[in-house]
Amino acid sequence: MAPNDKLMLPIKGKTLLRRVAEQALQLSIPTHVALPQKPHPRWEALHGLDLSLAAHEDSAEGLSGTLRASVARLPSSVTHLCVVLADLPDIQSQDFRAVFEEVKTYPDASIWRPLGPKGQPAHPTVFHRSTFADFTTIAGDSGAKPVIEKFRSTLHEFSATTHAGSHDIDTPRDYQAYLNSI
Repeated sequence: MAPNDKLMLPIKGKTLLRRVAEQALQLSIPTHVALPQKPHPRWEALHGLDLSLAAHEDSAEGLSGTLRASVARLPSSVTHLCVVLADLPDIQSQDFRAVFEEVKTYPDASIWRPLGPKGQPAHPTVFHRSTFADFTTIAGDSGAKPVIEKFRSTLHEFSATTHAGSHDIDTPRDYQAYLNSI
């Protein structure tokens, strides 16, 4: 999307980043957002929301750096981490509720991940504390894929109740197609 910041793209009068954050906040659970160093427009986009905001120098590395830094700073009382990317324009609170219900129903898993309509990995994904130490070694823009691969034997996948967690905006064409669909 360069030179544009896709998370700052407007959709129905709000930035994509704010839309996703507002959906997470409907669950009334602590929500942490990893952001680039200040000053950055993403900070202002989230102004006034009841979020924990933090800048991580590792974020410049990409998704893995952001996840690595975020997990390293989790309080020891956190038993589960729900990860959602902020480029999912249709993600809804019901998508979060669905994955949390799977966590309750299948408590022996270590990772819970929805699958999209074509069987592709989707979001949000929940990780148990037993996986957190493995986030220290991830690098590049692969995100949590190495952690998921290591814990594949205790990965619980399920069909998503919506398609929202598998429809992201990565290109100007994706953005325009999305705007044309709403």
